[in-house]
Amino acid sequence: MRDGGRPTRHRQHRVAQGKDHGLESRTGIWLCPISPSSQKARASTSSVAPLIVSSLFILIVAAGTLAGRLPPVIIGIYGVVSFVTSLLYWLDKSAARRGAWRMQERSLLFIGLVGGWPGAVVAQRILRHKTKKQSFQLAFWVTAVLNSSVLGWLLTDSGSGFAKRMLE
Repeated sequence: MRDGGRPTRHRQHRVAQGKDHGLESRTGIWLCPISPSSQKARASTSSVAPLIVSSLFILIVAAGTLAGRLPPVIIGIYGVVSFVTSLLYWLDKSAARRGAWRMQERSLLFIGLVGGWPGAVVAQRILRHKTKKQSFQLAFWVTAVLNSSVLGWLLTDSGSGFAKRMLE
């Protein structure tokens, strides 16, 4: 609910008659307080694995660059696209809070596919945005695997040669 334009710290629940779990509003919706500390605890424990995966990915890109398997511009591209992706997630979260027009999910998925998925992982965890919608998360991780597969190919002899020829 909104109180003077600011979100309140209550979750709305419809509760069966006779149960007293919180404060009842005029609309028949029960307001149950949320414990902010329990929300943070849930968010932190559920966000560890994706952050480890994205960190390992960046380490692999850096190692591939240092070993001469990838052109240095590749790590720069991942950095810039990840930064832009995190900004787009922030804008989408901001629009969601205001009730304004939002980015299409396919746009967020596409920018993740072209290399922004590590930044998206960080933004999703920091902003707690797009983390609970299972269909989005499934599509998101499919795009991350596809992008990682392309990077894996770029680390092979033929892929490395292709990348170097394309960037000359």
